[in-house]
Amino acid sequence: MVFLLKASIWAALGFGVLSAWIRPERLCWMLGGVCLWVHAALAFQVAHGWSHAAAEEATAAQVAAVTGWRSGGGLWVNYVFLIAWAWVAWRWNQLGRRGRLVWWAVVLFLGFNGAVVFAPAGSRWLGILWTLGAVAGVIRLIRASSGPTAGDATPNRSA
Repeated sequence: MVFLLKASIWAALGFGVLSAWIRPERLCWMLGGVCLWVHAALAFQVAHGWSHAAAEEATAAQVAAVTGWRSGGGLWVNYVFLIAWAWVAWRWNQLGRRGRLVWWAVVLFLGFNGAVVFAPAGSRWLGILWTLGAVAGVIRLIRASSGPTAGDATPNRSA
């Protein structure tokens, strides 16, 4: 079960990165979202015995170990992230360029913190690889979408 707990979050993050490199992007975000929800369920089952209080305490202890500041608020950030990921996957085709970039900024921030900053030392290298892949994918998306779109074209009336 612990293997599935860890594999599910890496699969979620992997599908996120994959969305920057292959089409259809929305399918990647949907599959990643399913993996993220599986991860959350497994975390509550395996690590916290379905107790919000236990999950909040574990989060606070982990934050204190890394930052020196004891707070379980990160658990609430994770709850919001679960809901946001589901909403983004559902509405991906309507987000537009700016909405997608905002989403990527959120994913990069939370992904980097989860996969590098708060990760066990032995798996940080994988988080760094994920971060590099995600950043490269975002740069690719920005470059691919930086040209004028059909709505941006202004007809040349000087002719």
